[in-house]
Amino acid sequence: MADDFKLPSNCTLPPVFDRIATKPDPYIVCGNDGAGKGGATPEPAKIREDNAKDNFCADASNPITVDFKILTQMQKKAPNKSTLADSRDSLHAFFPLNGQNIGEGDVVRLLAFVKEAHISDCTSGETVNCETPGVPHNDFHIPLVDPTKKNPRTLSECTSVTAEMSPHFRPATWSEIDLKTPVKNPVRVTGPLFFDDSHVPCKVVGGKLTGPGPQRISLWEIHPVYAFDVCSSTDPKQCDVASNDPSVWTPYDQWVGANADKVQATGQAQRTACSGKKPVAKKAKPKPKPKP
Repeated sequence: MADDFKLPSNCTLPPVFDRIATKPDPYIVCGNDGAGKGGATPEPAKIREDNAKDNFCADASNPITVDFKILTQMQKKAPNKSTLADSRDSLHAFFPLNGQNIGEGDVVRLLAFVKEAHISDCTSGETVNCETPGVPHNDFHIPLVDPTKKNPRTLSECTSVTAEMSPHFRPATWSEIDLKTPVKNPVRVTGPLFFDDSHVPCKVVGGKLTGPGPQRISLWEIHPVYAFDVCSSTDPKQCDVASNDPSVWTPYDQWVGANADKVQATGQAQRTACSGKKPVAKKAKPKPKPKP
């Protein structure tokens, strides 16, 4: 197994995340570089990718607002994957936005609806999480869909962008996001940009947007998530992503307990499959016998 996970000496968890982070890190035994099967050291390019996924030190004091259009444009202008073999520097500060350049590692916030949420790579694990199976040791994969579209949650996953909740320091309430997914209210997701070059975006083929799973329109993710807030309104036009008004945005850990009627278990199937248990069929209630 790799060395224990450590925050750099000059790093503290972002305050909004630190408030609810599980401490000590419940997955400290998986180091910053990740590991392959049996603790094997990954290739250098994979280590750099895993380090970017494990970034809990980005400056979250002034998050940059992005939307689906911006993340799609970033996909089109991103450096070629072949250039990332020796360095990820070309991903940093490459995209011009409102007088500044942004890229991997910059903290952004996005207004979206959650299409669904599920545990990822649960039966086998992935390198960043030391290829360890199980819900506590893997990311929650959250496809987000564009709130400006009609009936956004019915859109194809190919139109989505991805957010990932890392197992490192994961708040307890976040570890049930797959069973208590906000499905009626828009959400605001905050965290550093990460370019997931291990995947490919969907493309139009034969007039249809299609691609291999996990599907997405852009490889630019919010990974790891630093903050996950839920809007008080179901109308995204009433959800100002830049607002600090607590009557507009409530942190998910505070919101979920009082809104059981607004959540669904969108990732139940994946969690059940990971546990290896078959769903227990509910027994039908016997019909009352007719009175004589």
